[in-house]
Amino acid sequence: MAARRGGSGPRAAQTGGAEIARRVLALPEVATAVWVAAFVGLPNEPDTRQLLAALRAHGTRVLLPAVREDLDLDFREFTGALVPGALGTREPPPAAPAVDLAAADVVLVPAVAVDRRGHRLGRGGGSYDRALRRVHPQAPLVAVVDDLAIVDGVPVDAHDLSVSVIVTPTQVVRRGPV
Repeated sequence: MAARRGGSGPRAAQTGGAEIARRVLALPEVATAVWVAAFVGLPNEPDTRQLLAALRAHGTRVLLPAVREDLDLDFREFTGALVPGALGTREPPPAAPAVDLAAADVVLVPAVAVDRRGHRLGRGGGSYDRALRRVHPQAPLVAVVDDLAIVDGVPVDAHDLSVSVIVTPTQVVRRGPV
């Protein structure tokens, strides 16, 4: 899967980032949200920088993950500054206010792969699987991925939570039957 996604290049990432920002901001769930938990895309993930800026410009408060030593995720308010984090991530500085993930009205998540039933495959560390247990039950989970990340099926474990929406640079997919 990573090999299929590796050749997009910086120009495609910039274009994709703008389209993802436009599509995410158009979601009714996001348009009315006070808090949105998001992520800073890694090199092999969609570029979310324009999305983060657009959310803040819209007046939406943004939470970003910070990787702990045990590889679990804490969430901090994003106010514009990012520092290097564990595993190659970029995250708010340690002094940024910590906020319970349950405060998020919408949670945007990365995925290596996702199917149209909303099953997502992460990077294998379980960090997001553990963090998503703390999400408010009414908060929609939205996978933000490249087009090639949508696949016919992914392995599912009993503890996995499904996303209700998938956003790519070219489409928005609402979850089909589970």
